[in-house]
Amino acid sequence: MEFVAGMFFQVMELTGFTICAWAAVRAIPETVPAEQWKRLLAWLGYAFLSIVIPSLWFNDGITMVVLCIYYLLIGRFFYFRSKMAAVCQVIYIAVMFGTQYIAIYLSAYCYRIFELEFQNYMYLISVLKILLLIPAVLVMRAVTRRRFKDSPYVKIRGMVIVPVFSMALLFLYNISSDIFLLRYGYHWMLIFSAMMIVINVYCLYFWYDVEKNGELKHRLELMEQQRELTVQYYEDLEENYSESRKIIHDIRNHLHAIERKYELEQSGYIDDVHAMLNSLGMKFYTENRMLNIILNDKLKMLPSEQVDCNLGGISLEFLSDMDITTIFANLLGNAVEAGRGKTDFFLKIRGNEIQDFTVVKITNRMYDTYREGKSSKSGHDGIGLQNVKATLEKYQGEMNICAEDGIFTVSLMFGAGQGQAGKRSGGKRSPEQKGACQENTEQGDGRG
Repeated sequence: MEFVAGMFFQVMELTGFTICAWAAVRAIPETVPAEQWKRLLAWLGYAFLSIVIPSLWFNDGITMVVLCIYYLLIGRFFYFRSKMAAVCQVIYIAVMFGTQYIAIYLSAYCYRIFELEFQNYMYLISVLKILLLIPAVLVMRAVTRRRFKDSPYVKIRGMVIVPVFSMALLFLYNISSDIFLLRYGYHWMLIFSAMMIVINVYCLYFWYDVEKNGELKHRLELMEQQRELTVQYYEDLEENYSESRKIIHDIRNHLHAIERKYELEQSGYIDDVHAMLNSLGMKFYTENRMLNIILNDKLKMLPSEQVDCNLGGISLEFLSDMDITTIFANLLGNAVEAGRGKTDFFLKIRGNEIQDFTVVKITNRMYDTYREGKSSKSGHDGIGLQNVKATLEKYQGEMNICAEDGIFTVSLMFGAGQGQAGKRSGGKRSPEQKGACQENTEQGDGRG
């Protein structure tokens, strides 16, 4: 009877270990296709080694090293090639190692307190090993499934140190603390093992935060590079406009000479040529150099009858060139994109100074449903308005969005004293900028 009971608990322990190891692997997204029968054979080999290794060497260190390597190879060849996934496997092994020590010392504590028979003491160890490992695996699965993401922003070698050192410390503490444990009690080993498990599970959250921070930093760097390239683009565009104005000025002089010589003014031919030249030049929507360049670049994509821009009476000189580009290139770019090819589209830009506040409104017709933080444009992440909001925060400004009845409006408001604050903020700007956008203004990342 004792033999049957011993076999039952041994099989239960072996089955529980194998299922828990399998469950931990299955929580990680698979990237390597493999036939199910091969995976089954691999797990049977894991169970076989769990029996054979302890029987051959009677050494916990050798057992853990062999099983750890074999467990990593299973994941590598049959489930995934991710380095982050391998780290999760190592953390699982450290957690399993900790639960085994907790089970052993908790059973020893019960053995002394309740004066259990040795055979019952061994059975209790087997039961506690599985009972403690199952909730630890469930917690790891929950963490991994919700937050697992292989990322280039995490240093894998640094991540492996914690679980590996945890196992080494547990092992060293176990073999070197016999006198301490006999004097002060086995519960200290339980506390030490539990702390190691908590540290390893917490490290998953910590490393995911590190990964998120690294990704966010990289994204901000790309955004900054994009802003600098955009500003450079508009500066180059201004140079082109300047060169064009010189050429156009000379051509007009020639046309006037031709007009006087051949008296072609009655034919209307010269007027048509002048109109053509006007279309090549830069329109002055506002006296702010950078904003005027952006308006010319964006609004030329729409028929003139669809655009109503009045920016007179406001001053945005406190905004740097880069911030003007971020705000208005995003907003106008979204509006123009929404109206491309639409015959009933309209775009209104207004600006007013109300007491000590500067207000700019951009309004346009909307054809898709607006969803905050989302973009209806293919290949876009819907972060244009987020960039605008972040830029406005530098100047204590606010942005309000209204999307109703097919009309999309974005309202920008800058508070009192921003002119002085902006002058201290630096950046290239023109000494002028008067414009006015009355009425509503509209546009965003989430409309088409």
